[in-house]
Amino acid sequence: MVEGRKRRLPQISSTRLVLGFSLALVLFYNLATWKALDGLVPLQGLYGTAFFASFGLFLWAAFSLLLTLVSFRLTLKPALSVVALCSAAAAYFMNTYGIAIDTVMVQNVFETNPGEATALFSGRLLVYLLLLGVLPAALVWFLPVVYRPFFRGLLEKVLVILGCLLVVAVSAGCFYSTYAPIFREEDKLTHFINPTNYIYAIGKFAKQSMGIRENLVVQPIGQDAVMNLKAQQRNRKSLMILVVGETARADHFSLNGYPRETNPQLKQLDILNFARVHSCGTSTAVSVPCMFSMFPREDYSDRKGKTYEGLLDVLQRAGVQVLWLDNNSDCKGTCLRVPNRDIPKTQPGPFCDGRRCLDEALLQDLQAYIDGLDGHALIVLHADGSHGPEYYERYPKAMERFTPVCRTNQLGSCSREELVNVYDNTILYTDHFLARVIELLQRNQDRLDTSMLYVSDHGESLGENGLFLHAAPYSIAPEAQTHVPMVMWFGTRTLADQGIDRGCLQGQAEAAELSHDNLFHSLLGLFQVRTGVYQPGLDIFHSCRPQMSAGQ
Repeated sequence: MVEGRKRRLPQISSTRLVLGFSLALVLFYNLATWKALDGLVPLQGLYGTAFFASFGLFLWAAFSLLLTLVSFRLTLKPALSVVALCSAAAAYFMNTYGIAIDTVMVQNVFETNPGEATALFSGRLLVYLLLLGVLPAALVWFLPVVYRPFFRGLLEKVLVILGCLLVVAVSAGCFYSTYAPIFREEDKLTHFINPTNYIYAIGKFAKQSMGIRENLVVQPIGQDAVMNLKAQQRNRKSLMILVVGETARADHFSLNGYPRETNPQLKQLDILNFARVHSCGTSTAVSVPCMFSMFPREDYSDRKGKTYEGLLDVLQRAGVQVLWLDNNSDCKGTCLRVPNRDIPKTQPGPFCDGRRCLDEALLQDLQAYIDGLDGHALIVLHADGSHGPEYYERYPKAMERFTPVCRTNQLGSCSREELVNVYDNTILYTDHFLARVIELLQRNQDRLDTSMLYVSDHGESLGENGLFLHAAPYSIAPEAQTHVPMVMWFGTRTLADQGIDRGCLQGQAEAAELSHDNLFHSLLGLFQVRTGVYQPGLDIFHSCRPQMSAGQ
């Protein structure tokens, strides 16, 4: 018995460990890759079987090549342990939510807050981390690995790398006509290949972040910004509340034809509903700074978002009082140079429980702030909206109209009915919250030209084609993640005082194809701010001001 305890595990060479670990990655960590590949290449018969076998060899050789580069005495075991743990987590999120991993997804991970992160924890995640992360890492550390003398080992590594390159070339060459279109549309497959997807994305994100930090000089824009004389001299000042929504998809708004009544309060109010609006991105980290940027979606980048001023800076420079209130993760850099504050989660009242707040907490004490205004003002409310996966936490129990509901972050374990019900309850609460915002503005419309604009940052997938949540690469993102709701409301005198024709604006709401690109210029136009960065063609209100001159 004592001898049995002392018996050591069989020795293994560093090369064999790399080859075996790479095979495990292909077989156990890439279910999402095989699923995506099957959707791209639905091959059958002998040719299909041979192709899928060649793809397995392709991945095995590619992984082996990469890991051979770190297969030295001091680096091999730490590298394999990190890859096992990270790949286990990546496999969990791809298999559970159908997400792809790219630079934007990595940015979301690094910019998330503890509340959002803990919402994703689950027993299933723990199982993934234990079985595919901790156990393989422990085995790697317990295995006695044999390393060859340096120069002999180096020669062996060169031969392994050459062999891997040969396998990759033969695998791809024999089925070139099938491989070529797959990798030409790389977003549809490479973002699922584990671990190269997150290794590449982390490297790219780190490079971008280092470049931004090294040159973090925020370039001013709109330094010539000034409110036109007529707007400055108006006795009635303008007050707009801009509600930046979260994860609301347009096709679940009954205002847009959804058969279930999810907007019972808004439909009773004199609102303008814009049915054809698309987001700048599929995640908060992209969409929020992008919608406040002067750059259109096609020209926007995270670097530009962090190194150029945005809409709030220009409005503040022109004399508009700006306040940002946040009930979400944060403003993603958008509000850094204007007055801003997070809603304290521990504040007393019916809307906070010490961990999170319902969106109505954004309205507490807001009337006192409005009473102190002495000029034109913009208040931005960054709402929690329909943030997943714990949708059931986003609305009060009293508003749980659609039942049964999904009460877990394991969305795939819920029925389609439960998932849609709980999500629709979040939209119903957003409808209630927006009605409360309008009530607040109505109480102030005798003194101020009040208005509200609501637009969501992006949409959400609810299990369609096995995809949940959001943040899919924009080029392949479903309409559910990019088609967002937008609603406007105006006080009784606001449009007339600004010379805006409501009938014209109604036509825009019904027919115009709009996007987040319009927000920057439309708010400059609404506050009648003159500046060289203003583009009237992107201002929703410009064509509806018949008396406005070309110079605004």
